Amino acid sequence: MPKIKGDPQVKFNLTTTKGPIAYIVLFYNYRNKQVRTSTGQKCNPAFWDATRQRLRLDKRHPENTATNNALDKIATIVRDIYNETNKGADIAAEAFKKEIAYRMGWEDRPTSDKIAEKSALPSLFDFVENALLPEKMANPRGTWKVLKTGFNLLKQYAEERRAGRLDYSDIDYTFFADFKAWLYAAPRKHTVNYAAKVIDVLKQFMRDAQRRGYHGKTDYQNFSIKRVKTTKFALTFEELEALYRLDLSNNPRLEKVRDLFLIGAYTGLRFSDFTRIRPEHIERENGHEIITLTTQKTGEKVSIPLMPIPAALLKKYDFYTPKISNQKMNAYLKELAQAAGMDGKMIVTNTQGGRRREESAEKWEMLTTHVARRSFATNFYRAGFSAANLMKITGHATERQFMQYIAIDGKMNALDLAEEMREKTLRRIG
Repeated sequence: MPKIKGDPQVKFNLTTTKGPIAYIVLFYNYRNKQVRTSTGQKCNPAFWDATRQRLRLDKRHPENTATNNALDKIATIVRDIYNETNKGADIAAEAFKKEIAYRMGWEDRPTSDKIAEKSALPSLFDFVENALLPEKMANPRGTWKVLKTGFNLLKQYAEERRAGRLDYSDIDYTFFADFKAWLYAAPRKHTVNYAAKVIDVLKQFMRDAQRRGYHGKTDYQNFSIKRVKTTKFALTFEELEALYRLDLSNNPRLEKVRDLFLIGAYTGLRFSDFTRIRPEHIERENGHEIITLTTQKTGEKVSIPLMPIPAALLKKYDFYTPKISNQKMNAYLKELAQAAGMDGKMIVTNTQGGRRREESAEKWEMLTTHVARRSFATNFYRAGFSAANLMKITGHATERQFMQYIAIDGKMNALDLAEEMREKTLRRIG
């Protein structure tokens, strides 16, 4: 629809659906950000005109006309509220949504006919639940999930320690110390690095609320939990090739898991991506095959050269990767590692309940779906490929993040240096 000057740019779209019914979602600009909310309307997506953002009319389906009328009414109401509240400047985002519901008759107005919420500021939980999280739903799925999990922990903490109350004014250094202790305490016993991630989520909540003028607290800006280095496990090219040569013809279950793991280890894709490869993701150009897909977690489009081992494995399945749950695959990978003779013990460094500890673990116990992705990054970096090129596949934002991710410890680094020094010495002698 055409942009109108001074208009909140009302738009409608359909939710993703595989069936004959889709729900219609309203989008509008609020303080230079796009807000999403439900319209309460649903339709058959076959009738949806994406250009007009309305349903095509059909005599056999008079309900389409009623739906279009409802969308017209919603659009008018959004523009009215926008203009009545100084182009949205005098109303909070969640109050804007409430006013739409009142004027559409979806909810009963509690007191007056005026916009009572204009001067009322939302509480921390109201702001996150009714404004921030719905706004972030348009972001990559993984990001929203992290925010939602952090929010659920805050609510659980508030119920257990604060009689259900936790607002902007409560977010001080005393709270920080108590919340951190609660994250580490049983039955949670979260790791230091996980607790650091939760604190980062809380800081984002407070920062976004402060930008909207909902509070003036600053203590949260200095909340920090120093992350600790934990053991990172990866398989070498030699170990991956040994897995590839392993005869599993008598065990189709482990064979499928092995094949999926190797596809991940030679593409660097996450489990959620390497388990949904289809023929249309394979492009052929200048004699090369390339996997190109949009990642589920970040929404980024990545292109990866298809190497011989994953190419042979994908061909085996007609370029449709087998389906299995992450939980089951992780369980079967332990069995696969034992069948492949991944024996020997490792010293594993991690944290639990805020305490750093070292313990002994069998190597086969360490094999998970994520080891495939870490093996890709580690092996190809050791092989001489630049971090910048590999980051385009792994999605790390900085080289520092990438270097923290890969599994190169001091011993491995020393071996790489020893090999390079020997080659240089032999060249000088020769």
